[in-house]
Amino acid sequence: MRTVVRVLTVATGLPLAPDRLTADESAQLASLSGAPQRSQWLRSRRALRLLLAVTGLPANTAGYRFPHRRFSLTHTADLGVAAGALDTAGSIRAALAGVGVDVEAAHAADPRAARFFLREHEQAWLAGLPPQDRAEQQVGLWTVKEAVFKADAGNRRTLLRDYSLLRPAAGSGVAVPHDRSRRIAFGYHRIRLRDAHLCVAAAFQRHPSRLRRAMSAPTITFEEVAARIGSTLSIPAGDLSPGTTLQELAADSFLLVEMVVDLQEEFDSMFTQAELRQITTLGELADLVRANATGRPS
Repeated sequence: MRTVVRVLTVATGLPLAPDRLTADESAQLASLSGAPQRSQWLRSRRALRLLLAVTGLPANTAGYRFPHRRFSLTHTADLGVAAGALDTAGSIRAALAGVGVDVEAAHAADPRAARFFLREHEQAWLAGLPPQDRAEQQVGLWTVKEAVFKADAGNRRTLLRDYSLLRPAAGSGVAVPHDRSRRIAFGYHRIRLRDAHLCVAAAFQRHPSRLRRAMSAPTITFEEVAARIGSTLSIPAGDLSPGTTLQELAADSFLLVEMVVDLQEEFDSMFTQAELRQITTLGELADLVRANATGRPS
């Protein structure tokens, strides 16, 4: 069975009003030097306070020192972000090793910097993109590595390049330590938020056999995909071929959505609507499912 944890993320451009600070928080704020640093601290603390209100935890944010296993903070010059795990009971508490969040303002990234935080296969994927997309994706990958690093309680001796993304193109994906002896894996989700890139990651303690399965690309055959689609749409799998078009399969857009969601659940595969719009046949859909699968549920 897969471990699923809900992570709530709160972003705000407004600082927490100083008159709402507790004595401990006021003392912590006074220890910061410079108006920009204090303003950023107040934004991130307002985001955290909003997050704590949702989770029903005490609102005195001075008690939350970071890094923290359940919460993580980040900010840009004008945006504060807090992320926190909502489910921490029972087996989830035992499996959850940390939460991390990172936000970076969109900017023209220096391509020479990629080699310092990306592994070879990640650099190769980035280099294969159209030139106009590389800087955008490089910043996005940076947020992934930073969020994963923050989620890792054992990061004292690690670098961003020590984490490997199984599929760099995925908006939601899996990362593993390059050191295969470490029994930990990371799930992450990244998005574009206004003029910034945002990524949230969660770290999980993993049994060695499950970690090996997560690091191995799953074998998903066309026949398996066809059988699942046939079951969902009540079509004999034998009537389906790689050349069958999606229009033939599901002329109704609601049926198409049902089919795609069912495939993503069945094969633990995550892909975007933009990627889906680029394909027209069942064979291409099977390739898309296979390319974005993060491993069989165990």
